[in-house]
Amino acid sequence: MRSRFVFFIFVCSLLEAQPILTPRPGPAPLQFLCGVQAPFGEWGPLAQFVAGMNSSVYSLPEDQKAAWSRHAELASAGWANAQRRYLDPIESWREQTFDKSAAASLAFYPFSGPDAANVLSFFPDAREYLLIGLEPVGCIPAGLPDYNAQYFSALRRSLEAILTVNFFRTNDMQVDFNKANLRGVLPALLFMIARSGYSVLDVTRVTITGDGSIERASDGPGETSGVAIRFSDGRTGVRELRYFSLNLQDSRIRRKPGTMKYLAGLPEANTLIKSASYLLHTPYFSVVRDTILSKSRMIVEDDSGIPFHFFDLSDWDVRLYGTYKEPITLFKKWHQGDLESAFASTRDVRPLGFAIGYRHVREANLLVATHRRAARQRSD
Repeated sequence: MRSRFVFFIFVCSLLEAQPILTPRPGPAPLQFLCGVQAPFGEWGPLAQFVAGMNSSVYSLPEDQKAAWSRHAELASAGWANAQRRYLDPIESWREQTFDKSAAASLAFYPFSGPDAANVLSFFPDAREYLLIGLEPVGCIPAGLPDYNAQYFSALRRSLEAILTVNFFRTNDMQVDFNKANLRGVLPALLFMIARSGYSVLDVTRVTITGDGSIERASDGPGETSGVAIRFSDGRTGVRELRYFSLNLQDSRIRRKPGTMKYLAGLPEANTLIKSASYLLHTPYFSVVRDTILSKSRMIVEDDSGIPFHFFDLSDWDVRLYGTYKEPITLFKKWHQGDLESAFASTRDVRPLGFAIGYRHVREANLLVATHRRAARQRSD
């Protein structure tokens, strides 16, 4: 908790000073028994229940049924808004933009929080998804009666930003995922995977060990805690999303040699970076920046991702979309003059058509960088 507070202060000060080592308030005491076990052992029905899609599997008392019905109504409206404004336009843009031969089996999304929706929209053909955020995995209520009006309200509150502005706010997550009736990102992950049209098959706590391997968390102590969620659309086989709670700052990750080894051993990936607080512009996140550049076949990012000057154009085919504007006031110091010039001088900057990152649709931008080794493999 102390390190997460440090990280938050680090972001808000725009990395201009040393972090203030003042502990933030701890999580509120939970109001229910909590674990990583679905009621009756069935994850598919639970994910749909949490997502407000279907409650027919469960026999609910009238007050709980009414609470769920209200949750279903509000959750459906929020998801419909996200689909209309973001997810459907992303799908249309992706189909017109991405070369299918550049697809990778792994989709990597650092600084993601529990945002499964966007990575599934940008990279629907991946078989594995790796998400990394500061927030803990958490748990779900062990007893069905604890899925009550208060629980559903807390869950919707935690999802409000991603469904309205299409990114999670770091300071909100530190509160929303540590409440007395909501703990960690697991419920949000289940919500978004189910709403994205997939059936959740099973959920397992995992950990990265000291030798860089992945084990069930119950098999022994590990270095970095996470969760593995297996899911399917019923047509194209089983996929797996792994979420790890990890501070990617150099000084933190270098204390975890097993986690460094795990990242170094990743296969080629397609990487998404959005709404990343411009952390990759600083010298303090060089490990993850170098990992992304060395492991990615394709990088899709807004201007809060890896700075433009890190892309050697002899190695990367870079295409620009949308409009470049200087960052919002909070991140104004991370303006990129070279990227602005590239947008101004490149004749084939393509339209974007949806908001991404911290800007609305008319000021949003994306950079799509495809490594030339991928192009060579396509030609071979």
